[in-house]
Amino acid sequence: MLKCLDDYDFNDKFNLKGIRMNPRITKLSNIAIVLLLIFTATASLCSAQEYSRKGKSELFGTIQQMSSEEVLYPFTHILPVKLDIDSTTVYGVGYGHNLTDHWNINMDLLFGYADTDMKIVHDVIDVTVESEEMDYILWDINVDYNIFKSRFTPLVTGGIGFMDYSINTKTTGVGEVNETNFSYNLGAGVRWDVKDNLLLKVIYRSTWTEFRDADEDQRYDGVSFSVAYMF
Repeated sequence: MLKCLDDYDFNDKFNLKGIRMNPRITKLSNIAIVLLLIFTATASLCSAQEYSRKGKSELFGTIQQMSSEEVLYPFTHILPVKLDIDSTTVYGVGYGHNLTDHWNINMDLLFGYADTDMKIVHDVIDVTVESEEMDYILWDINVDYNIFKSRFTPLVTGGIGFMDYSINTKTTGVGEVNETNFSYNLGAGVRWDVKDNLLLKVIYRSTWTEFRDADEDQRYDGVSFSVAYMF
């Protein structure tokens, strides 16, 4: 016969089938669960602490988007000329080395071109007289600082280099422009060391350079995405 609820001591413990459970077994089960959780958390923490990128080198490929404002040449002997440079994407490769878990030094070489409208500035009217491609070659040496030692970390970066660009503007009276000028850049982003030999990096970067005879320095902004092999 089944017992009534009144026949049970409510201080007793039962399983879902109404069978009395051994308090000692219940206590040991709880202890085992707690120990398992502690072990799992400790193992994860140790794994995170043991990871280190210090001393590793990197070979990477990069895609970088670039956008800029118009370039104005305020000539006095001829009408002022304005270059309206479209946003573009440049591609390249690079090499880096992790001096510590936080400090990384790297260099990259990027190539690309941008469609450019050449305009004659007459009073308040810009008249487009020609469209050409502006060719880019960018070479930079950068220093990254990884905020955390962990696999996923925000970072800040800065560097110096040279920007080479060329375009034929003979229709405007300026002629062929082919210059290599000093540049510098600043940026911020994130780094994710997916595996011990694979990393991904996304950075928003601003680069400043000059165009000879232009009215002011030129600024390029854009996002770069890199995939690297670490060894």
